[in-house]
Amino acid sequence: MTRPTIDELIDNGDWDEVARRFEGFDVERAVHRPISDWWLRCAAGDPKNPDDLLRTKVAAARADGVSWQRIGELLGVSEAEAQQRYDSPSKPS
Repeated sequence: MTRPTIDELIDNGDWDEVARRFEGFDVERAVHRPISDWWLRCAAGDPKNPDDLLRTKVAAARADGVSWQRIGELLGVSEAEAQQRYDSPSKPS
């Protein structure tokens, strides 16, 4: 059985479960997440995006100080693979 979404819980008036889901929510982490996280997630999640767009987003994230480890996490690859693939715009993927 799949877990109900927040929208479904609200529609059904299950406020206790809504509250339980949000008890551990870390607002500071969510609010202060770098925009580069969002850019990378969007670029990596869209199969229509060309590799050069993703490479541009990785370069922007690196300029913002995002680590290769974090970039790898966002792209679903290892830190080493992310760095090898995206460290230089001239390197083939």
